Amino acid sequence: MTSLVNLSIILTTHTERVHFESLLLTLSRLARKDIELIIINDNAGAEFSEAIQNTLSKTDSDHIYYFEHEKIKGRGNCLNEALVQAAGTFVWAPLKAQRLNDSLLTDSIRRFKSDPAAFWSLDFSLPKDPIDWINAASDGDLPDDSCLVWNQHVIEAKNFFFNPFLNKLHGAELALRLQKDNVWHKTDPFFVLSDQQSPIAGSQDLKEFYYSLLRLSLSSEVRKQLEEKLIHNPSENDQKKLDDDQLIQARQFLNQGDANKALDIITKFLKKSPSHHEANRIKISALEKLRRHVEAAELKHQLQLMDKLPKEQVDLFKGEKSDASQQFNPDDIELSIIIPTAGAGKSLLESALLYVEEGANPSTTEVIVIDNASIDDTFEYLSQLKEKGFFNIKVITNSVNKGFGASVNQGIDASIGDYILVMHNDVYLEPDTINHLKSAFIEDDTIALAAPTLNNSDYPEQINNDAEDLIPVDRVDSCCFMIKQDLHIKFDEEYGLCHFDTDDFCFQLSELGKKVVVVPVAVAKHEQAKTTEMMGLKLLPRLKWVNRNRFNKKWSNPATYSVSKQGSHPDRLQSLGIPDDPLNPDIEWVDALQHYLTDEVKTEILRSDWDENDLACIVTALLIADERELLRTLEDRLDFIELPTALLLLFVEYYFNKNIYSRCRHYLDKAGNSHPAFDLYRLKILVSDKDIDEASSLLKKLLNKYPASADLFTLAGDLYRSSGEEGEAQSFYSLASQIDPFRFSAEAAGFELNK
Repeated sequence: MTSLVNLSIILTTHTERVHFESLLLTLSRLARKDIELIIINDNAGAEFSEAIQNTLSKTDSDHIYYFEHEKIKGRGNCLNEALVQAAGTFVWAPLKAQRLNDSLLTDSIRRFKSDPAAFWSLDFSLPKDPIDWINAASDGDLPDDSCLVWNQHVIEAKNFFFNPFLNKLHGAELALRLQKDNVWHKTDPFFVLSDQQSPIAGSQDLKEFYYSLLRLSLSSEVRKQLEEKLIHNPSENDQKKLDDDQLIQARQFLNQGDANKALDIITKFLKKSPSHHEANRIKISALEKLRRHVEAAELKHQLQLMDKLPKEQVDLFKGEKSDASQQFNPDDIELSIIIPTAGAGKSLLESALLYVEEGANPSTTEVIVIDNASIDDTFEYLSQLKEKGFFNIKVITNSVNKGFGASVNQGIDASIGDYILVMHNDVYLEPDTINHLKSAFIEDDTIALAAPTLNNSDYPEQINNDAEDLIPVDRVDSCCFMIKQDLHIKFDEEYGLCHFDTDDFCFQLSELGKKVVVVPVAVAKHEQAKTTEMMGLKLLPRLKWVNRNRFNKKWSNPATYSVSKQGSHPDRLQSLGIPDDPLNPDIEWVDALQHYLTDEVKTEILRSDWDENDLACIVTALLIADERELLRTLEDRLDFIELPTALLLLFVEYYFNKNIYSRCRHYLDKAGNSHPAFDLYRLKILVSDKDIDEASSLLKKLLNKYPASADLFTLAGDLYRSSGEEGEAQSFYSLASQIDPFRFSAEAAGFELNK
């Protein structure tokens, strides 16, 4: 084997088959000279062996080594056998890794090599104290083998072996033995962690952990604690009884109709015994009762693989599709449902589609999902729906987020139904909503767009009411509406990610003399702003200002700005109004204000005493017009009054853009937590000041709230860049441009339509 290998990957057939096959397919296609793959078939059976060799026959890599055992030796012995063969500096023995990313893998290897004295834990923190190790093993809080990468050059050969007496957690037990005398670091993974990534140690495995700890140099007090725990460790018979009791309890909850409790119990049980058939059957029943049918179907598919059914029935290597996908007849389609999704929206989309399943006819409906560069496992979920032939689904996959309007246009172009229903991924339809919306078009052929009533909306006419007749409106909420195929009108794609694009669409219809109506008897529930909140758009009020400015310029007569000649100075400034985008006011607005602010007027403003509202009105106008000298003189008076949030937002943005962080912090202190945007500016300042620790802490907190925010990813990139980790920085910049290409640089991307 070559000495230029960076990473040796060990794959054994003790991996569950569904994970083994996925890993083998991915790893056999890497075709990299710095990575070798060592496969050990521990007498897994003729059919499994044939499947492996079938996959290997399709690769021409000379860095794959395959070994077969005539007798079962166990995973620990197989790993040790592979270690003898491994030529890589680093060793990785995955069990459940999914969606390996080649570029992230390259970055990870570079990161591993940057600290040649450590072994690595991927997204897991290892316990510190002996008792913590035992508790973590018992509770399923230790990483499985997928989450550990070993550095052969720093681990002494006498210590680098896997315990052959374990059933699982071979890597965690090795880490336990090594951590005292070796350095380890936690870092990001180059793959997606699978479900049940942290198995619970069984009775036998727990004993091995006790023995490993007792062999270490420990204080007498700790040794005594461990010995007491070992004495009370349940025997295999006792453990079996505890397991049986859990199964009985889960089944009882299920029969009593409490599927959530049953699912909680059985999920914990499956961490110990992921292949337990009875437990998996209970989980499937619980998922189906909770209407999580897609998850249940996925689990059924995994059980089929565990049962090793004939290859013509299940063959993950070939990726055969179900017969349902062959039943599609385009001539039967009456309705096209278009659903854009982005960010980390899989769970929302899954719920929305469950309601679609109840309210639409699968033989006459097609679902078109536009995946706007999602950063979770939406792609895999949609692939599974396609394989199942779910509602004749079409998937349009964009490499960057094209925004709502452009996505709807893509869906309209791909649709073939007479009616087109556009909906967000956080909308839940009542069973008869679709039919009620269709009926509106039949009732009045001048109607171009029909929308349901909602549980909440910014449009009062659309909030649930008792009206019986159709309600004519100027515009509707973008979350759900129906149009006809022959409308031949598209969304204006210049509005960015959100705000005012549907208003614009409605105005286009009105220009053509078409009607826009709300149908009171059609009802939908909207989990308002779930997707936009996840993407952190509530941190960015300016996005709405920019789109509002564009909308009003397009649909209103050219604005004329003048200051009233009568009234107090605040009244006269109020007559001028506030620009639609106060951070980018029209030149005419600024000219009108500056023409008004003569030296005499400025002197009067400075010498007068104003109440809070009048002072806020004056200061707002001065700030928008960038009248810095007069503004700064008046600002001292603001210290003693409570300012409206809108004005505080303007002040913070104003001083941040001028790099005057002292004033920016002053207004952030006054603002407190009155708007989510203020934390974003606090983070921006910390990053600019290179306050790494505090910035990292706040960034983590915000990412928990807004896990798909392009702004937060950009700031994460800035943090990594300031630490000299350019590779990590670029990966976050890339994510930011993927999520929001309108504000962050990215190459123009087309789309791929998967029919």
